[in-house]
Amino acid sequence: MLQEPVAIFPPPDSGLNWRSWAREMAAAVHDSVLPPPYPTQSLPKGEGGQVLLLPGFLTGDWAMLRLNGFLRRLGYRVAPPGILLNLGPTAGLLGRLDRILLELAQSGPVNVIGESFGGILARDLALRHPQSVARIVTLCTPVRFPVVTTLAPIAALLGPLHDSPWVARRHDIAAPLPVPVTAIYSPDDGIVDWRQCLLDDASRNIAVRGAHTTMGSNPAAQIVIAMALADECA
Repeated sequence: MLQEPVAIFPPPDSGLNWRSWAREMAAAVHDSVLPPPYPTQSLPKGEGGQVLLLPGFLTGDWAMLRLNGFLRRLGYRVAPPGILLNLGPTAGLLGRLDRILLELAQSGPVNVIGESFGGILARDLALRHPQSVARIVTLCTPVRFPVVTTLAPIAALLGPLHDSPWVARRHDIAAPLPVPVTAIYSPDDGIVDWRQCLLDDASRNIAVRGAHTTMGSNPAAQIVIAMALADECA
């Protein structure tokens, strides 16, 4: 995630520290050997709807493989953006996402799911291309800057690579979107302060216990995602 100004350590009241970081890493390792995710028989089917998956900061398409498989089993057409390693809002990444979204949207509006910083990118796409986005689901995505995160030092190092116009308008990300949004957050989040993930529309904030880094493969989160894509969330 991105932070301004950058703090080496998050404030104590955020609940973030190096222990929380260690718990996240342990969850990521454990996730690699988890059994298959929640069965899909009783969940709403995708009926061929399109989904664009956006991975988080310092991850790639590989981090969303379980969610990808889950959505495909529901009958969605899932489009990974071809990201090997998400280094933040570089001009190259932003341009690629624009092209992919507009190409997919030729067949109709696209559902966009973003994990962590991927959710910020999803919100940005909806702000700029509302006619191309059907709805958004964000997973542990902060919606306000500066972002309190344990990844602040790395974000600062990569800052020179980030697109200046995007950085200048990043505060627009928090604005109400012209499309439906469901925000999944976790009180156990060890990467960002979970309070920054809450939307002003409280009815669209859904808590799921679990680690930030594995929210896409969290069975409880997957159920919420399936219901949100079918417009059946409260």
